[in-house]
Amino acid sequence: MDEFIKESDFNWLCLALKDGCSERPHLEYVHVANGNAYATDGHRMHAVPCKLDDGVYCSHELNHWNGLNPGRPKTADIEIPDNFKPQLVMINQARKAFNPASEVTASDFYVQNGFYGQLVPKDRSSKFQRIYVLEALFGLSTKGETILHVHTKDDGENFMYANDGERSFVVMGMRLDKENDCE
Repeated sequence: MDEFIKESDFNWLCLALKDGCSERPHLEYVHVANGNAYATDGHRMHAVPCKLDDGVYCSHELNHWNGLNPGRPKTADIEIPDNFKPQLVMINQARKAFNPASEVTASDFYVQNGFYGQLVPKDRSSKFQRIYVLEALFGLSTKGETILHVHTKDDGENFMYANDGERSFVVMGMRLDKENDCE
């Protein structure tokens, strides 16, 4: 598998896949575009470098690929909705939101409601599922020193983005109730 995608990259990528999604089966697959592989469950996305042709691949087939088989892994025959382009919608939206004021580190957050609860920045401008952020940060080479970019829109939609030069992730935040201010 390391010929196409590093095994450690693949394992981290698969954390963001959705298993057994009968309503949106395309969330169970790895999407490859422009030299990157993307996986999303609709709430978060992980992206890693990949040397496969653009297309959609079954994660189980990639996981069992041993590099000894002739050819390359086959693209999956799955119907992808026209409006589903995760690499364009989530990653590019996150990159465009960059500004120096959005830079934070993990120490700028506090934990609300325990391990599986939320991470909330000290300014209470957003909140995120803690486990999604921990899993994403664990996969980056910079770990504790990772600069996170947090963006909150006027309508309360918020997201977090980070990359380490190779891997990147987006975690969609929980919509803020402006009246209750993150309570």
